[in-house]
Amino acid sequence: MDELKKLIREVPDFPKPGINFYDITTLLKDPVGFKTVVDRLGTIFE
Repeated sequence: MDELKKLIREVPDFPKPGINFYDITTLLKDPVGFKTVVDRLGTIFE
């Protein structure tokens, strides 16, 4: 799970101070990370 968290970019104080935006496009660009997320989500809905 920590490896997946490293693939998500945190943008502090966006869109306003005190709010953090988590950009998952960096995760989506990583084939192994993306597959891991899809597989884990799939097990939830089996």
